[in-house]
Amino acid sequence: MKHFFRFLPLLLCLPLLFACEGGRGEDTTTVFAEQFTMTATVKKIGDKIEVDVIEGAHGATGIYWVNTGKETAFLDKDGERITREALKAGDTVEITYSGQVAMSLPPQIFASSIRVK
Repeated sequence: MKHFFRFLPLLLCLPLLFACEGGRGEDTTTVFAEQFTMTATVKKIGDKIEVDVIEGAHGATGIYWVNTGKETAFLDKDGERITREALKAGDTVEITYSGQVAMSLPPQIFASSIRVK
């Protein structure tokens, strides 16, 4: 009987595990309400865009790698869409991102938009 009382707290918590279950068709995509920006100079363009940050959120400076994807918007000075290929080394850009920074060397971010200044 005393073994039953040892496992009673575990049995009482078991329903809580199933109450937190996600896979019922709900959208579990994380949405970042806040967006951050940084101003940077484009150094190199390859798979990733290497930039030298002039001014960034939370005092970010230095070299960063910027990852882009299909959902990344590339914009000119007037806010009109351009292609990724229109960017060139030496351009000053404003990069918008979620605030998440990969702790790699150099740090990496995923851009939601890149606007030429």
